[in-house]
Amino acid sequence: MNAPHPRDDRPGDSDSRDGSGAPSQRIALGFSLFAIGLAAWSLFPSFPAGQLIAVVTVIPLLALILTLRFPGRFRIGLGSGYGANLGTGCIVAAGTLAARTLSDINLVDWLPLTAFATAVAIIFLIVAARFETQLRRRGWRLLLAALFVAAYAFGTLGQFNTALDHSAPALLRSRVLAKHLGHSRLATHQVTLEPWGPFARATDAHVAQALYERLQPGDTVCLRLGDGAFRMAWFTVAACR
Repeated sequence: MNAPHPRDDRPGDSDSRDGSGAPSQRIALGFSLFAIGLAAWSLFPSFPAGQLIAVVTVIPLLALILTLRFPGRFRIGLGSGYGANLGTGCIVAAGTLAARTLSDINLVDWLPLTAFATAVAIIFLIVAARFETQLRRRGWRLLLAALFVAAYAFGTLGQFNTALDHSAPALLRSRVLAKHLGHSRLATHQVTLEPWGPFARATDAHVAQALYERLQPGDTVCLRLGDGAFRMAWFTVAACR
């Protein structure tokens, strides 16, 4: 009887023997291309934020389910040499969520959201270092993974804080002091508002392109200030009727 080949015990070799490795790779490729396509679409004004943000949020969760259900066939980029990697799609989704949150949402105070994302990243670091032995030998991978976990937590909580907010908004007014284009492709249209409500000094706010083109310094704008589903106050800017 021949002795088993050393490769027989490696994770993911069962995929090669049963022919499932190629389908797994195709699924991973489609998964990544789908996430990249959504991210590219999000750069355009026609992006239907509510529906597709929900889809982007689900992408890393789906990758996690696939990885837990088929541990020999899929992975999320933390190991090497086994399984089809779903990590690219997760990274793109996390980056898209964080970018859209920064560019679409006006929070009164960003500190609670940042603190939450940081706490999630720290918990991830502790758990991953405990159970993923390969990551202990490659600390940069662990830190990079924690960064994208934080981005996902930041974007998800920021989006849900506004989407699930059913509080009655306070209606306030302010005046446009200036308007300017941002430095990134996502956050390009901003107006500077004179002190109002919770702000004791002039502050910048993101607005839609159509509103940005319509507003001029000196114009009065109407503001809707919400409590936030997770008690992180946020606001929107609109032209007064």
